[in-house]
Amino acid sequence: MAIIELTTPLTFDRVAHDLYRDIHKAIRAELFAVTVDAGRTAPDDLLGRRALASHVTAIMTQLVDHAEHEDAAIQPVLERELPYLAERVEIDHATLEARIAGLADQAASIAEPGAEDGRRSLHRLYVELASFTSAYLIHQDVEEREIMPALETAIGFEAVLGLHQAIIGAIPPAELAQSLAIMLPAMNVEDRVEMLGGMAQGAPPEVFEGVWSLAGSVLEPADFAAVGARLGR
Repeated sequence: MAIIELTTPLTFDRVAHDLYRDIHKAIRAELFAVTVDAGRTAPDDLLGRRALASHVTAIMTQLVDHAEHEDAAIQPVLERELPYLAERVEIDHATLEARIAGLADQAASIAEPGAEDGRRSLHRLYVELASFTSAYLIHQDVEEREIMPALETAIGFEAVLGLHQAIIGAIPPAELAQSLAIMLPAMNVEDRVEMLGGMAQGAPPEVFEGVWSLAGSVLEPADFAAVGARLGR
């Protein structure tokens, strides 16, 4: 994947609603964490290797799901309004998904009790995760600093907001809960208040109570209390 020249910060700063902000924070946090895990997992620790394999599998599944949601909601708009960017996303997604499949295979191999040369296999997985993360970061940067400003300029704030709502509405509840579980810890208090406050206003009370309970289970007590104070809970 080619290295992309970045747009100017001023263009990025004018974006009123960043579709990518919250989920990209979560993805970065997960990719950094799983790469660190791969670097420090002991070759003779079978349970540790299996936990690492599960972590890799989980984040790779989330990345595939994330790309599918983008392709369903955002890609048709890019193809219509910004075809040169649509082509870039299509190429990036295909390239990254091929590497995701390879990482899933590597992760499965280290989970086997009889895996040979565990130290070498773990290091190979670690290096591939680091390389994949660097490639994925470039893709995210293009989406945030090039696609997002161009998209909002092309279709306007209200249409961007509609795209965001369409993406959220299309995610099955179980998958949404998994996404929230990694997004909320990666966000700052303003992000959390904005997201959870919007859910409190728009979701049925029983649905929001489930989300609120989830937030309490994944956030540090002080962070959860800070959000609760802002939302009057």
